[in-house]
Amino acid sequence: MNNNENATLKTRIDYIRHLCGPRQGMQEYFEAAALAQTVIYDTVGGSHPLMPALKDALEKADWERAVAMSRSVIKLFEGGGLTSPRLTIAHEIEGDILEIAQSQVQAAEADGEADQKAVHLAISSFLDGAALEDALRRLCEANGIAHDTQRASISKLQSVLFQPAKQIEVISSSENKQITAWGDTRNKSDHGKFSDITYAEVISMTIGIRAFIDKHLP
Repeated sequence: MNNNENATLKTRIDYIRHLCGPRQGMQEYFEAAALAQTVIYDTVGGSHPLMPALKDALEKADWERAVAMSRSVIKLFEGGGLTSPRLTIAHEIEGDILEIAQSQVQAAEADGEADQKAVHLAISSFLDGAALEDALRRLCEANGIAHDTQRASISKLQSVLFQPAKQIEVISSSENKQITAWGDTRNKSDHGKFSDITYAEVISMTIGIRAFIDKHLP
């Protein structure tokens, strides 16, 4: 977590502490618990044990419990307990994969032979897809959304992250369409359709997936 992110979280934590004060009422306690949920989500993810406890307290209007859980979030933050080495490592690995994908795009641009250019682009799109797949899996875990861990393809993961009928829209409609396009490009490399992969779609895919990860999984 960089200094700017830490400062932003600390501002939220200080406000939660204020909202949990003895002279506050139910509205302030509700706001404290809601903000505490955002702190959990932005640090260790929605699957943390405190998240369902906060949600249950809010749904039952159990303000004493909501305040207690909010104060627990404050204590965890102050004690350095709201960090996830596993998520940090995963983010770094995805970044490394995208760096290699980027280098393959650059190699394709420099290579004069059409066949070799196609291979470079296929490798890049395959790596981009791997990074995206891992990010979508982490996004499911961060939001506590169940998914098939044995068959976690890009299409299956995006289908559980975007379910308007169930009021689940972790990703937007436009992002869902973009992920479908990225998945189609990745499938071309999986199925050996190297000649169908264009430089423009791969460079757009590499840049777009990096931006998507930075937006949803900082």
